[in-house]
Amino acid sequence: MSWVTRPVLAALSVAIAAALSPACDGDSSSGDPGAAASTGSGAGGGSGGGGDATYGASACGTCVEQTACLSQVNACAADPGCAAYLDCLDACPLGPSGDADIACEQACPPVTGSLGQSAKQAFIDCRLAGPGAACAGCGQIPAPTDPDFNQTCSPSADPNTCYKCEDERCCETYQACKDDQDCQDLVTCVKACAEDPDDAAFSPCESACYQAHAAGYAAYSHRMACMQYFCFDDDACGNEPLDPCVKCQNLHCADEMAACQHEIECALLDNCKVPCDVADQACLMECDAMFPDAVAPHEAGLDCALAHCEIACAGTD
Repeated sequence: MSWVTRPVLAALSVAIAAALSPACDGDSSSGDPGAAASTGSGAGGGSGGGGDATYGASACGTCVEQTACLSQVNACAADPGCAAYLDCLDACPLGPSGDADIACEQACPPVTGSLGQSAKQAFIDCRLAGPGAACAGCGQIPAPTDPDFNQTCSPSADPNTCYKCEDERCCETYQACKDDQDCQDLVTCVKACAEDPDDAAFSPCESACYQAHAAGYAAYSHRMACMQYFCFDDDACGNEPLDPCVKCQNLHCADEMAACQHEIECALLDNCKVPCDVADQACLMECDAMFPDAVAPHEAGLDCALAHCEIACAGTD
């Protein structure tokens, strides 16, 4: 994993898992997933029951399953377990955003077998963090407004896909960091942390870098926010596909994530919580007490993730 993607995946995975654990541990109110709606009739074919629209018959479901994510739907439908999940999803009532009700989807029967699980995850990724997320009726995704995501750059001919992405998407924040020696020193420090094969050692090392080179943190954080949004997937700077949970948060919560990332205290709070067990409230609260001013922006990012990415992040460890 590259030095730029590693901290994001480590910190966000633990933070979202901690926030989601109470919901995941709860009992379903119904033993029959989708019982609040009529039985679906296959991918994209659910119909309303009792006058209530179902996901499969909705504008959102129709766009996702018949157009935006058709290939993923077909692959899922070819597996009996995944097909049963689609039927259940199609029968779910709509949530406030126009997408399927989260509680209903979570109560759908689990898919067994590696092929079925992979097909289901590919569909979820497409639906929640890929082309399906832009479907009309699913809840419009506003473009992020943070200046980091709205830079004016020129085309690049660099053959390195990572450099090309930063040249074309994040040129202003790159130049600002390049012109700041403290930022360059911080980059060097974090790169050295990433060379340690012990993943558990990374977050404390990264936090030490932030504190040792605090004068360069502002420029560094703006550069990383832009790269995380545009360049961290495996088609640019990453050497493996971006975690679906992080991808969903990039899509729906970029401004909230950037607001936390821009504050050094919030970044330190995030790293503090990485080694905490998701059920260890004492550890999590101790971190909050160490960085009290960062709790609000940190929670804002998690609240956004819970609102938009609960299904995409459900499998995060």
